[in-house]
Amino acid sequence: MEVVRFRRSLLRWFSRAKRQLPWRQTKDPYAIWVSEVMLQQTTVASVIPYYARFMARFPTVHALAAAEEDAVLSAWSGLGYYSRARNLRLGAQFVTRNHGGRFPTDIETAMGISGVGRYIASAVTSIAYGTRAAVVDGNVQRVLSRLHAIRRPAPARAQELATGLLSARAPGPFNEAMMELGATICLPTKPRCRSCPVSVDCKGRSRPEHWSAGKPRRPGLPTQVEMALVKRRGRILLVRNQQGGLLQGLYELPHAGLPRPEERGQTLRQRYRGILQIEAGALTSIRHVVTHHRIEATIFRAVLLKRIPADASFHSREDLLHLPLGGMTRKAIRAADIVSR
Repeated sequence: MEVVRFRRSLLRWFSRAKRQLPWRQTKDPYAIWVSEVMLQQTTVASVIPYYARFMARFPTVHALAAAEEDAVLSAWSGLGYYSRARNLRLGAQFVTRNHGGRFPTDIETAMGISGVGRYIASAVTSIAYGTRAAVVDGNVQRVLSRLHAIRRPAPARAQELATGLLSARAPGPFNEAMMELGATICLPTKPRCRSCPVSVDCKGRSRPEHWSAGKPRRPGLPTQVEMALVKRRGRILLVRNQQGGLLQGLYELPHAGLPRPEERGQTLRQRYRGILQIEAGALTSIRHVVTHHRIEATIFRAVLLKRIPADASFHSREDLLHLPLGGMTRKAIRAADIVSR
């Protein structure tokens, strides 16, 4: 491989072909940090509207550090993997308290922040400050595998390969270009090799999918959930999930059957015996995915028979806009509204 040619070709292509994404319009390390956290396990298309709303609500690291957890979870609601939001808030508090509100410029110091590993530390510092640190995410690893015709390189080996290619003069743009190449050209299946700006240097171009074959995906686990829609004077009954469980801290409709050992196979009638009267016929049903669980949730109308449980409360429609509401409950309420019209 001609490394100098490779860098030049990649950077020229990136300068003319890169997507105009909102986090690419700034060198603010906080804004870049937020985008990198959101983009973990989430597509660019899904992240863009959340990013815009989140940055409008928490425009600085100081604003995020001062925010209540519920406010942060509310802004994150629907994006999933809520531990990312909690860690981002804790990280903002750490940076505000220990670094004057400025994301560290060196990798090792940055990795001391809650939720920040080598990838995020390298991405933020290289893009914001020009730190010479190569990033390796799933897209970059696929590019490296094909470029060098190495099937499933170990993380340390992939990091070594990425570092060997890194442009010393423009590490930030180079890292973004490598990620962009994997996201738009060097695709997992049916890669666009004829449009690749660096195909001449790719050892695996004759059979690219062979070199990038990933580990078998964990099959989705079918999960049956029941949810209750309880209304009182236009307000909806919600329960707050306990700390430590799946969807911890989020507000949901009363439910049973979530993938926790104590709830698996449990019905609404069993869980809320003497508390809710569940109507016989289902109102509607929805499908939802949480981690590797493929959930089919059935929604029933119900009536509260006694005093509201300690973990439950009634909320208006306006309240729902500001609560850390789980994505499954948002979807269930929308589906129930459609059926009830």
